[in-house]
Parts: sequence; C-alpha cells; structure tokens
Amino acid sequence: MKLSGFKSRTWAPAPKTVHQPLASAPNYASAAGTAVPVAKGEFLRHEDYRRAVASLPCCACGIVGYGQAAHANHGKGAGLKTDDRTCFALCCDRPGVKGCHPKFDQYELYPKAAAALVAEAWGADTRRKIEMKGQWPADLPKWPADQNTLND
Repeated sequence: MKLSGFKSRTWAPAPKTVHQPLASAPNYASAAGTAVPVAKGEFLRHEDYRRAVASLPCCACGIVGYGQAAHANHGKGAGLKTDDRTCFALCCDRPGVKGCHPKFDQYELYPKAAAALVAEAWGADTRRKIEMKGQWPADLPKWPADQNTLND
C-alpha cells in the first residue's frame, strides 16, 4: 500500500512571550449606584392547589385527563417559577402529540406578549373555577388581586 504524499507534522510548543508590568494602574469604571438590586418575590408553593389545577381540562385545547399545572413565563427569573396561585391547566405530551404545556412554554401557541396576557387571564379563570368547585385549600391565602375584585 502506498503512503500518501502528505508529511506528518510534529508538534512544537508556542514560543513563550514575556509579559511586561503595566505602566500605570488600570482605570475601571465604577459600578457603584448603577445597578439596582431587585428583591426576590415571595412566591407561594402549594401542592394541593397544583393538583387541583392539574385536574381541570386543558385551557388551550380542552382535553381532559392530561392536565398539568403550568406557570406563566413572565414575571420571574431564570430557573424560578411564579406563584402557584397564578398557574393554569395545560395538557402534557402524549404519544404522537406535543402537548399544549410545552407549546406554551416555547411560544408556539402565542407570541411572547400575547402569552403574558393569556396566562394572566387563564390564571384568574382557574382560581375562579377552583373556588367555585370548593377545591381551594383552606391553608392557602387568596390571590390579592382576586380579593380586591371580590370586595368591589
């Protein structure tokens, strides 16, 4: 068998560079007062409420039996979930069908701005449905916005 015409290359380390000390101290911009820290919200977690939400039909397609408690994608940071009282029912993936929950999270159902509005409306409707069915957990405080509208 003939060898190819390419020569093998040998490895050689890069030449060392000599670093010189800086002539003067670097002048960095001051960050004092430019960034305002944002306090984390106190988001409630309540498993019984999430289970009640998951028992409802999907808010997007209406299918029963595949519900998950979906949280809104706005008003939170990366890796955080919003308050459980703002969640709503969306269906999960099932064989051969992509569910509404992943579609909603990936903005396939609605664009980002519309998804925020829809999530707020679905959350309010879900809270109303759970309260009307008598499934609101006794140890879970009502959503503040709902309390204001009930007193008017």
